Amino acid sequence: MKNNDLILIPARSGSKTVSRQNLRLVDDKPLLYYVLNTALQYTSNVFVSTDSEEIKEISTMYGANVVLRPKSLTKDSTPLEDIIYHALSELNKKNMFFNKCLILNPKFPLIKLSTIKKFFSNLNAKTQIISGYVDDANTNYGIIESKNNHLVKLINTESHIVVQQKTIAFVCNSFLKQKKFQTPVFGLKFTDYEPLSLDNYHHFGILEKIIKRRRILVRVDGSRKIGLGHVYNMLTILNHLRNDEILILMNSKYNLGSTRFKDHLFSVKYFSSESELFRILKNFKPDIIFNDILDTSSDYVKKLKQLNLFVVNFEDLGSGRNYADLVFNPIYDDDKKHKNEFYGANYACVRDEFRIWKNKPISKTVQCVLITFGGSDPTDKTYQILKLIREINLKDIRFLIVLGLGYTHKRRLQILISQMLSEGFRISLIEKSDFLVKHMREADFAITSNGRTVFEIASLKVPVVAISVNNREKNHKFVKNTNVGFQLDFHLKIEKHKLINSITAMLDFTTRKSFVKNLQKINLLNGADRVIQTIMSEYEKNKQSCSNP
Repeated sequence: MKNNDLILIPARSGSKTVSRQNLRLVDDKPLLYYVLNTALQYTSNVFVSTDSEEIKEISTMYGANVVLRPKSLTKDSTPLEDIIYHALSELNKKNMFFNKCLILNPKFPLIKLSTIKKFFSNLNAKTQIISGYVDDANTNYGIIESKNNHLVKLINTESHIVVQQKTIAFVCNSFLKQKKFQTPVFGLKFTDYEPLSLDNYHHFGILEKIIKRRRILVRVDGSRKIGLGHVYNMLTILNHLRNDEILILMNSKYNLGSTRFKDHLFSVKYFSSESELFRILKNFKPDIIFNDILDTSSDYVKKLKQLNLFVVNFEDLGSGRNYADLVFNPIYDDDKKHKNEFYGANYACVRDEFRIWKNKPISKTVQCVLITFGGSDPTDKTYQILKLIREINLKDIRFLIVLGLGYTHKRRLQILISQMLSEGFRISLIEKSDFLVKHMREADFAITSNGRTVFEIASLKVPVVAISVNNREKNHKFVKNTNVGFQLDFHLKIEKHKLINSITAMLDFTTRKSFVKNLQKINLLNGADRVIQTIMSEYEKNKQSCSNP
């Protein structure tokens, strides 16, 4: 038999930690299955060294080969080198010779195919032994020169310890001559969940959660024109998903807010064409895709469905919503909605911090007014509102202006604020705040855009003057339908007088008290949970129907 790569898996019947460890079921499959399945994706030369008849049969059933191990090599104290030497010798007797070998342990079932490939590709005449490792608090190692910089030189002393995970690759001929591993040993670092070691029953529960986790791809856009509402909406929802593998995918032209995802430790990729988008999709192989990109086209969603994806769209009034599995439109109302569409405030996803902080008691006199128009405020309503405040001469009230990440008119605004401060107005400017809830709860009422921010302000029981800054926001009827403030369209000059009247009305305690009373009837804090429960419930139903046509 010509030289090639061998994967050897020691799997005895006994265990000093968990009874029947290698055969214990995880998601209805024996633990041994997981490392076998990954190994067989690399090569058909997978051999299990075992003393167990049951393990032998299971290994054969899944497509592996078996080397029967004598009982003398099944003790807890048996060196790994002795088990390896026995297996290689038995294979040599059958005229099976291998150049390189990788030892995999079923106790570490999450090793990736890409890691297996790295072990073999890095073995050569100079690097004859490579051990898997994880960083330890006392680890000390020196980086060596290599083509791909994957490897480090492992130092084993009493004071400098590297955790070696019984996953080791080596050149077979050298090992057979020495019958043990020689130094130097080089290390290949495990990634992600690969080092998970099953040392007790609780670890089996953790493993099952990892195996069952879903892969979710999130298509989301953010820009100065679009704003950051989509970014914050997705962050809120994703923070409620504790056990899923998430990939954020953003158009390279509309990637404002990508740092927010990275700050929350999500992986982010960018694309510049539809072909690149679908290439990333196919490589990631998601189970579910979230689209928070405004209106989708029917062609786009149909392509997603052809990949057997469960498609969930947010704030989508486009033709693609007719082909999605679920659509959440909390901002809108529609009497002609499809059965897969969910409209209204019950599905609004306010950020987690709004669950912590409560509103302050209503004040008889207005002390503070919040002005905020989202992440970018492309039409600079902030500046226009402030000019109007100057015109009606409201100097006894503190105006708190919160600017978003994408605001680009700051110089002009600062000049106006400086002028108004010199005239006796009370204005505070807050830029790019991560503690927006603090400023919202200080306000007696807020002047804001008629988008998702309305829900967050309303969750704190603060009345709003909501201004629709584009035609899309005109369809947001929450403020009007629930009577928790005034809803205006600022496109027409006549709306200027309505805005003045609305602000004047908000100064009246009776008016604000009535709005607050209506706000107290509304619970906006459970929307994200409701959205997640709906998605996962429908996903599981869809999964079952596909498996049982």
